[in-house]
Amino acid sequence: MTALRSQQLQLLSPVKVESDTGVSTLDKIRAAKADLREEYEDTSQSFPWIVGYSGGKDSTLLLHLVMEMLLELAPSDRARTVHIVCNDTRVESPLVSDYVHQMLTKLERAIESLRLPVIVKETKPEDHQTFWVNLIGRGYPAPNRSFRWCTDRMKIQPTSNYIRSQVAANGEAILLLGVRRDESSTRAGSINRYQNTIRSRLNPHSDLKGCLVYRPIVDFTTEEVWTLLLQRPPPWGGSHRDLITLYKNAQGGECPLVMDKSQAPSCGTSSSRFGCWTCTVVEKDRSMEGFIESGADHLEPLLDFRDWLARIRNESTMRMIERRNGTVTFMKKNEKPILGPFTFDARREILERLLALQNEVKMELISEKEILEIKKIWAADTIKSVERAGTLPVVEPEL
Repeated sequence: MTALRSQQLQLLSPVKVESDTGVSTLDKIRAAKADLREEYEDTSQSFPWIVGYSGGKDSTLLLHLVMEMLLELAPSDRARTVHIVCNDTRVESPLVSDYVHQMLTKLERAIESLRLPVIVKETKPEDHQTFWVNLIGRGYPAPNRSFRWCTDRMKIQPTSNYIRSQVAANGEAILLLGVRRDESSTRAGSINRYQNTIRSRLNPHSDLKGCLVYRPIVDFTTEEVWTLLLQRPPPWGGSHRDLITLYKNAQGGECPLVMDKSQAPSCGTSSSRFGCWTCTVVEKDRSMEGFIESGADHLEPLLDFRDWLARIRNESTMRMIERRNGTVTFMKKNEKPILGPFTFDARREILERLLALQNEVKMELISEKEILEIKKIWAADTIKSVERAGTLPVVEPEL
């Protein structure tokens, strides 16, 4: 029996209160909230808080504790603005995307009614940097572990730009992340590395100048996270049952908010994480398979399309030899060229299939603005190709 299923059966029982360290779960909650309150009320600084929210269990627990802490303060003591920042890659798994958008709507309503100094912000890649514009427009091959171009453009840059804007407006900002040592050995090593060099609870962000990182739930175990979410109603109302159902159906976990390139392996690992439905970094999208097995049959065409993208990635007939800058690079020890972007014909075929898929599933998978950006890139690439070849103009690929 999984820890999640075990916790579901214990939903109505009292909070279990002994951890492996002998510290009760309730004591951990109290300590975490006391730590949050102490940091929030620190009069030596007034920098805004930015809470990273991905929709998963860890970021939900962090948000839950922050909101509880704010509600326990007198209105006059809520002097620091809190930003809840959620990233939408624009190719999120549809069920996850629907859940997250419903959550953000609930949060906005609760914040307004409770009159909390909280701002909800959803970051997205610009139209010229979306997954489809890079893959179909520029011809970037579907991402894999050695060429994970998507994480930086779709996750890191949009949220980093928002954080930079807050740093520019306020001098500094504090980024709260729901990361835990118990999540993985890689994450534990990253946390320990920072904490071994920095004495304060706030650590400088590795890439964002003026941004300090705060990890309030770092010592919570996975079992404790589920215990708290199962047995404590969220401050914004309702329950966490929808989140629990999402995890159960996906048979896995979420791709977390990624804030620097050192965290990129967390996005698209071999585990059953739910994230982008287009993710070809994983060999199999087990979370999407889990959703389909749980009754979401309408998602099966998306899974088939994703599998097709993964298959054609390394087909030489679908790829150009020249890179986008016109150069040809050869592998070491032989004369075999390293494949470049998708050919024009391949890009056109991907777009045609994507539009057909969009009609089939009755969801917007690519926007008109993205298609316009793709056509602009195709036109520019055609001109460059002609200039390099010194030949007569060729016909621009048709939609």
